[in-house]
Amino acid sequence: MNILTSLRLRASDLWQVCLRELRHIFADSGAILFFLVVPFVYPFLYSALYGSEVVREAPLVIIDRSHSAEAREFVRRVDASPDVRVVAQVAGESEAYRLVAEERAYGILIIPEDFASNLMSGRQAHVDLHATFVSALYYKAFALATTEVALTMGREVEANRHHGASQQATRIAVRPIESEWIAPYNPQGGFQGFLLPGVLVLIIQQTLLIGIAMMSGTQRERGGLSQPMLYVGGHYVSVMRLLIGRALCYILLYTVTSLFTLVIAPWLFGLPQLTDFSTYVVLFVPMILAMIFFSLGCSLLTRHREKAMLLWVFTSIPFLFLTGLSWPLTAIPGPLRALGYLIPSTAGVQAFVAVSSMGARLPDILPLYLTLWAQALVYFLITSFAYARVLRRS
Repeated sequence: MNILTSLRLRASDLWQVCLRELRHIFADSGAILFFLVVPFVYPFLYSALYGSEVVREAPLVIIDRSHSAEAREFVRRVDASPDVRVVAQVAGESEAYRLVAEERAYGILIIPEDFASNLMSGRQAHVDLHATFVSALYYKAFALATTEVALTMGREVEANRHHGASQQATRIAVRPIESEWIAPYNPQGGFQGFLLPGVLVLIIQQTLLIGIAMMSGTQRERGGLSQPMLYVGGHYVSVMRLLIGRALCYILLYTVTSLFTLVIAPWLFGLPQLTDFSTYVVLFVPMILAMIFFSLGCSLLTRHREKAMLLWVFTSIPFLFLTGLSWPLTAIPGPLRALGYLIPSTAGVQAFVAVSSMGARLPDILPLYLTLWAQALVYFLITSFAYARVLRRS
């Protein structure tokens, strides 16, 4: 047998394994759900949840014990901010906490009796802000609005107390350093633009992980992995050809799925896309390979179809935290940070967010890019040895 015939036979084996895997997928309603429905539905679901980007008109209760013009001005400015809406002014804390318990408000602003007198006598005045943490975005809205109003009124009081030689001199004396808040990669400060690009990558990994685990559990319930998979075209194929053929099947499926999830969906939702298509393709290849071989290896832990959901659905939240997207990497303990880089979604999310939201190019994400290639190779080898062991035993 010459080299050309051998290569043709191996390519035929890969294609036959790929076709067999496709037939198994389209004969399994659960696999169809995870591979072909969820990746198209979840982006719309998350967009509907976070489409407003920021929280506006967060409901706040006021307890005004000062009953002064200054206190009323403070309340008026807080209510005038776009982030906060004063829903009630009450006399005591018991009534305020009742409104919070009924979820008619999520924060309480208390203005003490000495608020105006402290302002007029040159002493530091203070207000008390109580907020529930039922939503971090509500707390953020209350804190930013009250802080901004307090700083603005403080500068005005100081300007009235100390007049400079001119209006500009007074302004400089009150605020010697001018500052401006700029968010270059998320100018609207929105939650969707910050969170959704990374979540889309995690959707790709988790649908692969759960779907492949379900199919593996089904095959093992029906008698193992060897007979339905290894015997192709009248002969047995090697474990490596089996894995590469199955990987080819999922690459074909997820080329279309990922094109929608990672390119079309962000465009539909108005998410930042600062990369070109060629960079996306170059990044997609190692990322999808790492996720496929990681999922194939993890699927061997699933002996029953139903256990796929029990084993892998709960991992979505830990995997999201390990990416450093919802919690900064510098605040994650070193061992957990190292553990995160064993999961393809960690490097995949960081690299995709960098190229899509920050305009990074391949040299800028080279360590993450090489990490994905290393994960793809390592998980391919580990899965090959694991599959060989399982097949020998079955």
